[in-house]
Amino acid sequence: MNKFIQKIINYILKRRRDRLAQTLEVMKPRTYTNSTTKTHMNSSETLTISAQTEQILETMTAELVNIIKACDTDADKILEYIQKHSTPVYKLKNAEKILSTIKEEQGFITPVSGLKACWLNFWTGISAAKLNLSFKTKAMFVLNDEAPNIYFLLHQLHLWYGFTKNLPGFDEKSRKLLKAHIDVMNESDITGMTIEEIIGLKEAIARDREAAEFVIQLAKENSGAKKALEKMQQEGGASI
Repeated sequence: MNKFIQKIINYILKRRRDRLAQTLEVMKPRTYTNSTTKTHMNSSETLTISAQTEQILETMTAELVNIIKACDTDADKILEYIQKHSTPVYKLKNAEKILSTIKEEQGFITPVSGLKACWLNFWTGISAAKLNLSFKTKAMFVLNDEAPNIYFLLHQLHLWYGFTKNLPGFDEKSRKLLKAHIDVMNESDITGMTIEEIIGLKEAIARDREAAEFVIQLAKENSGAKKALEKMQQEGGASI
């Protein structure tokens, strides 16, 4: 678990820091509105009106904790819950290799289009014994045909739940930008983006950071509860 948490911190939190503020002075005045956030950017300031986003995020944590408890923190039950809420789950042999061809990773995959969608539909269609060569996909989970790490799955669950809540940062363009710049972000990359692309990328980064922080907090709480129980047992104050 510790290695997995460290991987989340290094891969998601540290590498996805928002490094866009330094370029704001070169941007033209403009207002951009996404599904729950309105942002105005000009040469000297950025004003983000995100009350609706914040409200959704506040309720999401409690709702997700209840879902996880209802599923007994069991990976199979969580996947069943996801499927019951209109998101297909596909388990593919060599999923990681199949997905790497189109620069995707295991877990929750937002809707995509074009050849990437056709590739996804082909392989998921084989899994479901139904030929599908459409150039559009719906949201889905794609995993290896083995039990997923529970903390990895909880991270993906948070992303999926945010998507179902219509939070910004899950559109195809924003997710594509996130994947392209997840490791390195240079100022030259920013200058070639539109304001919409910059805001979309920032929202995509925020969603991944929120999901990572949610899982890290859960892991810490579970670890603390386990240590407390072990201490009580050692002192004769509790039994299983």
